[in-house]
Amino acid sequence: MIVLFDGAPLEDGNALGVATAFLTGLRAYAARWPGDAALALPEGAGDPRIEGVRVVDAPRGALARQLALPRLVKSLGARVLHSPVAALPLACRAPCIATVHDLPWLDPDCGETRPWRTRTAIAWSLRKAARVLAPSKFTREAALQLGVATEKCLVLPHATELPQNPPPSEQRRGDLLILGDDRPRKNRTRVESAIALAQTRDPRVPPGRFVGPPHGRVDAKAKGVLLRECRVLVHMSVYEGFGLPVLESLAHGLPVACSDIPPHREIAGDAAVFADPRDVDAMADAILRACVDDALRLRLREDGLHRAASFAPDTVARAWRQLHEELSA
Repeated sequence: MIVLFDGAPLEDGNALGVATAFLTGLRAYAARWPGDAALALPEGAGDPRIEGVRVVDAPRGALARQLALPRLVKSLGARVLHSPVAALPLACRAPCIATVHDLPWLDPDCGETRPWRTRTAIAWSLRKAARVLAPSKFTREAALQLGVATEKCLVLPHATELPQNPPPSEQRRGDLLILGDDRPRKNRTRVESAIALAQTRDPRVPPGRFVGPPHGRVDAKAKGVLLRECRVLVHMSVYEGFGLPVLESLAHGLPVACSDIPPHREIAGDAAVFADPRDVDAMADAILRACVDDALRLRLREDGLHRAASFAPDTVARAWRQLHEELSA
C-alpha cells in the first residue's frame, strides 16, 4: 500500500512547529512500514532524507499542488493522500486525510484573521476530507464549528522524540527561552514586560531569548541545544492549536511556564506553571517560580519527562496506519 504525503509544510524549512511534528510522525511511520510512504517534496525544499520514504518532486504553492497532487496519486498508485495541513486538491479521487492545526480567526480575542479565500479553502478541505486530524480537543471543537462531520474528526496529538540524558535542572544556567514568531497570538509585548517585572523581583531571573521568525531563526539542531541549556521555557501565547514548544520542553526536562489555555493543559497536565496570558503580574510570578524554586524545578522536570513519554512518535505512526488501512479498504 502506497500513501502519498503532501510535503507542503517543508516549503519554509523543517524547524517550524508544523513541519517538525509532521517529520516526527513520518520517520516513525517509515521505520515501521518502509517503502509504503511517498513524500511530495516542494521544489527547493530540503530533502529530509528519511530511510524508507520515496521522495517525488512537487511544485510549490497551494494552487500548483491542486493539479500536481492528483497526478502523483495516480502515477504512484497511491491508495491515500495524507495532508499534514488543511489543504486538499479539488480533483483527487483517492481518499484524503487533512490535518487542522489551528483556526485562530474563530477566536475573537486572538487578534488574527485570514483572507476570506483562505478561510473558505480550509473549510472546504476539512469538509471534503475522508478524515480530519486535530492535535487537541480544543482544535477539534473549533473544526466542528466549520461543519466538519463529528464522526470523521479525530484527535491525534503531535509527538516528540525523547532526547538522551536530559540535563538535571540544577545544571541549567542559560536564558529564558521563548520559541515562536511575532504574530499577535504569541503575546510578545506582554512576555517582555513580564520578564522585566520578574527580574526586578529577583536578580536570579535571566534575560529572555526570543527564537523564531522573523528574528532569531534557528535550525532543529540549534533548537535542541537551547532546549538542553536554557533555564525555563516561557510560552505565554494567548492562543494555540497545540503548543509543540511545551511538549518539546517537557521531553528535554526543561521547566515550563506557560499560558493557562486548554491545549497547554492537554499537553502538560500538572507538569508546568500556568498563568493568565493577559495578566503581566501573574506571568511574572510564574516565570519567577519556575526559575528560582529548586523543589518546584525538580518536580517539573520529573513530571515533564513522564508526561512527554506518553506523546510517542510510534503512537502517531500507528494511528496514521490504522486510518490508511481503513480508507484504502
